[in-house]
Amino acid sequence: MRIFVLYSLLLFPLCCVIAKNGYVEQNPAKYSSLTEQDTLYIETEETEFEILYRLCFNQQGKKRVVFELEAVDDSSIDFMQSYTINGVGKFACFAVYDNVADGNRFLFFDYESQIAYITPTCFSGFYPIYSSVDFSKLEVLLRNEHSHLKQLSDTLSIDSKVDYVPFNCNNQIIKATFVPCSQVGKDNKYLTTKDSI
Repeated sequence: MRIFVLYSLLLFPLCCVIAKNGYVEQNPAKYSSLTEQDTLYIETEETEFEILYRLCFNQQGKKRVVFELEAVDDSSIDFMQSYTINGVGKFACFAVYDNVADGNRFLFFDYESQIAYITPTCFSGFYPIYSSVDFSKLEVLLRNEHSHLKQLSDTLSIDSKVDYVPFNCNNQIIKATFVPCSQVGKDNKYLTTKDSI
């Protein structure tokens, strides 16, 4: 009997550790919620006449709408890439597709300042060079997807006054500005080209 009691006392802590590990494995959602970081995600809401896209930032369980797009013409918001340095997320990039112009405005969410920025100009055939995003100067370099030019110095500067830049093989890289989303429209809402005409 003493051997049984002694044996039980030695095995009891080991059983607790096994049970605890088994609990974590059986409840991965609870475990992952403890390690979950702040996230960006896109919500969609369809009505009879439009689709409303919302870019939301979830921070410590609290949702904040960062940007909204009201689309009636197959325009959309699509995730492109998250940019990290040494494993730390710096910003996320989204393409705000304008179906009428058949081009994209680029939306950047800066994790440090928690501010969203967008290029006022719509680009067709150009995409961001993520390492060139500069929040202090509010500019980004865009590379022409079909350009075969080998000189990286062929750069066209685009400011916030240009509404649309169509596909153009003459320019390999474009320097574009972006502005805080609050400057685009009231309450960070953005209307597609069809709506704003």
